[in-house]
Amino acid sequence: MKGQCHCGAVQIMLPGPPVEVLQCNCSLCRKTGWIGGYWHPDEVTVETQPEALNAYVQGDKMITLWNCAICGSHTHWTPRTAPPDRMGVNMRIFDYTDWQHLPVRAVDGARF
Repeated sequence: MKGQCHCGAVQIMLPGPPVEVLQCNCSLCRKTGWIGGYWHPDEVTVETQPEALNAYVQGDKMITLWNCAICGSHTHWTPRTAPPDRMGVNMRIFDYTDWQHLPVRAVDGARF
């Protein structure tokens, strides 16, 4: 699968669709419109120029959320802990037909 931010400056390649997508209601996911798929970092290829990415480290400093510096699209997050076991990719950067058939699991991140 190949997805990209709105302007195309950040492109992400995946080996295929995830088993499910997660829709979280934490403040970060609500405000960014995040619907996530998750893979091991070795399975994800991010193609972009370094200056085309902005990093945001959220409050508990567990992840870095990346967005395109040009169009602002939130593309993915990477863990700040080692060893990284998974990273998240915003499924909204892919064509909806690539993932519309997948189950969407609601996660109550607002309570944590």
